[in-house]
Amino acid sequence: MACHQNPNLELSLTRRVVIFMIGIIESMLFGGAVFGWPQLVHVLKVEGIYSDLCMDSPSAPNHTRRQPSAADTFNNTRCINLNTTFEISDSKAIGVEKCDPQDERFALIYTVTVCCYSIPGILVGYLLHHAGLRVTRVSGGTMLSMGFLFLGIATKDSPHWLFPAMILLALGGNQTRMSVMQFGDLFPDYRATAITMLSGMYAASAALFLVFQYTAMAGIPRAHVCWALAAISSLSIFLSFIIPVHHIPIHNQQSQNQDVIESPSPLKTSLCSASSFLHQLWFFVHLLAVNNYQQSYNVWITSSSCSVAEAGLYSMLFSYSNILTVFFGPIGGVFTDYMIRKAYNTPNELDRRVKEVQASFWPLLVTSVFNTVMYGCLLFFHPAAIYVSLLCMLVARPCIIAVSTAYLRIRFPAGHFNRLLGIYGTVGSVLLFLQYPHFMWAQHMYYAAHALILAVLAVSYLNPIHLLFTPLIRHAVVIRDNLKPEDLHPVRNTYADKEVNGL
Repeated sequence: MACHQNPNLELSLTRRVVIFMIGIIESMLFGGAVFGWPQLVHVLKVEGIYSDLCMDSPSAPNHTRRQPSAADTFNNTRCINLNTTFEISDSKAIGVEKCDPQDERFALIYTVTVCCYSIPGILVGYLLHHAGLRVTRVSGGTMLSMGFLFLGIATKDSPHWLFPAMILLALGGNQTRMSVMQFGDLFPDYRATAITMLSGMYAASAALFLVFQYTAMAGIPRAHVCWALAAISSLSIFLSFIIPVHHIPIHNQQSQNQDVIESPSPLKTSLCSASSFLHQLWFFVHLLAVNNYQQSYNVWITSSSCSVAEAGLYSMLFSYSNILTVFFGPIGGVFTDYMIRKAYNTPNELDRRVKEVQASFWPLLVTSVFNTVMYGCLLFFHPAAIYVSLLCMLVARPCIIAVSTAYLRIRFPAGHFNRLLGIYGTVGSVLLFLQYPHFMWAQHMYYAAHALILAVLAVSYLNPIHLLFTPLIRHAVVIRDNLKPEDLHPVRNTYADKEVNGL
């Protein structure tokens, strides 16, 4: 049974703005901090975590400086032509040296982390639906705090704390992100913009781990930084008490001006639709691509660099790029809201609803293109490819979640939103276990492994393309809204409505 909010609950503008800003800050700091893994891996390698795995590895270095070979640099002729002397860090297991056992262990941790991020999504969706916002937020804030505490405990001598730390950060971050998504209903007239802003902000949280690199340079122990982050994340628990207990009141301005009363269809109808299957494919494939990119990033930049300093620069640029994603995530929502408001002037009610659904076409298509180019850059071991991939990531990474979330809110009934968000996240994350065997495959057949992902990305373009088939979308809207024959061709006198409203 769904939790029920007081139907007469009204939130003042001040309270709505405060709640929205809380959501922005929480999403920007903790919503997807685990996706800053490439930056964290660089720090962990400098500290020598899991460097013991390299001691018995054939690729383990036995001296601090040596001349590069084509095998070590994946035929990186740029470095060979420059006759660069490769430097090895104090841990004797990082830098531009390639240590397969260490890379594979970090890849395994990241795979488990990413899968734990959204596998419980279906449970979180039902938790939001039945228990409400406060319970979900308190649970998420608690796990975030514990995750940072465990991350602070992890050292070279006890690296096993990394597993529970990253899992808790993933679980807590996802609960925080999904709770924040409800705040889009605070501003119904700009719902798509609000949702994409909130969901896009989570991409910036991947830059959180950059603080570890700067504090290490300042001589501040990583453990002390983790204690501070644990304290900051615990504030989510206390801030939950100024937010409605159950959910944000939903006020659909458009429904107040239309003659047709929408009756949500069953959840099974939404799940079994063609749009649902195509979007699940699109969401999974693009999520797999961006996670494979992030998982391979550290190995890629290491193989493309001619010195430890150069690899460190690319690692920092990754975090800086994630900070800048906050400016690109909302773009898709702004455009979608513009198209929805433009569609509202359509006299035919059914045509208006069809155009609202089709408003997501360009955001989905543009996101697909940028993500494909970003992933394709992995095939080139050159600084130019790294810079291009980071530029594409500015758009692709925040928009995958942001545009997908806005599309779900538009395409399917509002009452299905929380559960669909959780179901898609869970299904996608279960399938993301494939990224670890893919990483292992890429270690031996690099180009074939990544070419396969590019091919599947091409298939995923069916999702935005199917929105162009108006008869198909018209039929989907009829089923979604349970429209009767007499409701299929209502004509609204929009000019008369404006005169009544004094416009």
